Amino acid sequence: MRRCIALLLVLLIAGSVQAEEAMSHPGLRVYVEETGGMEMSGLLGGLAIDVGKGNLSNSTGDVPSNQWSSIAEVYTATWCGNCLDSEHAIKELTEDHAIEILHYHREYSEISDPFGTEVGDDRWIARYGVTNKVATDGLERLPPSVVFNGEWLHSGSVPKVADTLSGDYEMSIDLGTSLPNEGLTASLTWSPDDVNSTNGTASWSMDRNILNRTVEDIWSHEDDCIAPDGTSVTPVLFIVENTARYEDGSNGLEYYPHVIRDIVRVENAVDASSGSTIIQMPDVWDGEDLRLILALEWSTVFISLDEECSSDLVESIDQIIPSIGAISSVAVIGIAALFPRLRNDD
Repeated sequence: MRRCIALLLVLLIAGSVQAEEAMSHPGLRVYVEETGGMEMSGLLGGLAIDVGKGNLSNSTGDVPSNQWSSIAEVYTATWCGNCLDSEHAIKELTEDHAIEILHYHREYSEISDPFGTEVGDDRWIARYGVTNKVATDGLERLPPSVVFNGEWLHSGSVPKVADTLSGDYEMSIDLGTSLPNEGLTASLTWSPDDVNSTNGTASWSMDRNILNRTVEDIWSHEDDCIAPDGTSVTPVLFIVENTARYEDGSNGLEYYPHVIRDIVRVENAVDASSGSTIIQMPDVWDGEDLRLILALEWSTVFISLDEECSSDLVESIDQIIPSIGAISSVAVIGIAALFPRLRNDD
């Protein structure tokens, strides 16, 4: 019971933090559904290699983290007119920021967009569906939506805080990543089967020190019941077609950029810091302009420290209440009132 109440308190505070962030930040922080605690996650890296027939072996070499690109994941469709405003805003930012752009096109229940993939829709729903519902009053896949570095979701094409949409997006980019990454390195290598093949082997490496980094967040106070349980990292390889032509798109773009053709999430690696996987490239829509992008998907889970922690949590409520909204404060006080009864029952 104590653990349930502690986790309920965490969720109440999380909701009010989202509300306060919405007033000062145009995006919503992405929180993945908890697995025994509150989970925060994001994407790092953005290392990329152009691949295709005729491309020889290629490698990024060891790239320091201060040269890693930001990652913009865009949910779009060939019939979505205001998606173009969103995409143009991101393009503006590439003049001053290194950004790897990934376009998810609708697949499920879609009859007009030929670029959708099941793996793309499945990933979007699993990672961003919950937050997308909050942003859109119940829809987990609504274009245009943009997520920066796997952490901040923007929905729609109207600026919410800045004067321009690109200004809103830049606020998320300037925040960087919640996981400290100073001094880290990573690499990506592509080795084709032969000169006439688009198939081959993708290899990666990353600094093992990334596994020792943890997120600093509102849960990680010394006297509270919730603390980070460590960080896990999973390599994710995006196969992207740089440009695909589709004359029948009703938004009139015709040449659609950054189209995700496949996603390979390398789970259960023997050594998380390095590895390789054979890639069977998907059919291209036109041309041979495929791009391989490595993202490091990190995750930190905040857990309840111990069974007796709930009583300590009550004592810290006075410190937490000033930072949360009035409605959540009332709820927290109500929860706190339950603890004496629980202790008496014990």
